[in-house]
Amino acid sequence: MSETLFLVGEFSRLTHLSAKTLRHYHDVELLVPAVIDPVTGYRHYTRDQIPDAQLIRRLRDVRMPVARIREVLATTDPSTRTIVIGEHLDHLQREMDATAAALASLHLMLEHDQRALAVTYRPGAQENVLAVTDEVSHDDLAPWAGEIFPKLFTVARKLQVAPAGAGGALYTGDWFTGHDAAVTALLPVTTAEAADEGVCLDVQVRVLQSQPYAIAVHRGPYADIDRTYGALGEHVHAQGIAAPGPIRENYLVSSAETNDPGALRTEVCWPVTHIPA
Repeated sequence: MSETLFLVGEFSRLTHLSAKTLRHYHDVELLVPAVIDPVTGYRHYTRDQIPDAQLIRRLRDVRMPVARIREVLATTDPSTRTIVIGEHLDHLQREMDATAAALASLHLMLEHDQRALAVTYRPGAQENVLAVTDEVSHDDLAPWAGEIFPKLFTVARKLQVAPAGAGGALYTGDWFTGHDAAVTALLPVTTAEAADEGVCLDVQVRVLQSQPYAIAVHRGPYADIDRTYGALGEHVHAQGIAAPGPIRENYLVSSAETNDPGALRTEVCWPVTHIPA
């Protein structure tokens, strides 16, 4: 008994995939017709291709790239399929979370004017720190920080020095423009004596020179910190006291201490030439 073959029209009804979509999947070799008539060019599909077509439609509905769908179709091992699909769904969830955060930020900006910014000043003082400088892109900043700050606290314990403040980071102007990816994570400590490299790993023991700052505390998600930067920078330039040098952030309440984005507290420190009278 010969196998039943379905022309494009019938196969479209069986799978809810349009003729145009089937042609595209043929062109990218995702769902190739079982038989192509050499005379008419008509494409025919088999009943065994129906489950694949249905799976493809659902994977495309969740925006899985064609290359990953090929991985799914190429294996008959259910566990491997589950892993590939799960990786994509995890990626999709992260995108959804980022979109939700962006929408919340947009609503907050549209519904509420920037509240009056409380600016304080801190005189410069020499500071002992443990520091790590790396090339870090904007997109990689959060995962990098999640690895680096625990390392800084671990080295502090090994050196038997106490933290003298919240962990922070230094960002040069070139990092914001994208011309340089160098970021320095730092942890203030009570003393800063040279130590064995085996203890410090890639952590530097440094002394930061005195630098006065104008300071504002950003309250809430880090995604909105640009608004605090804008207000603080505007204030500093209006006073005519902006100084060259990196901007410093101090993470007073970080994601390591809370799962509530609204509870985050980040101190933004803008370098100034002097503290106004």
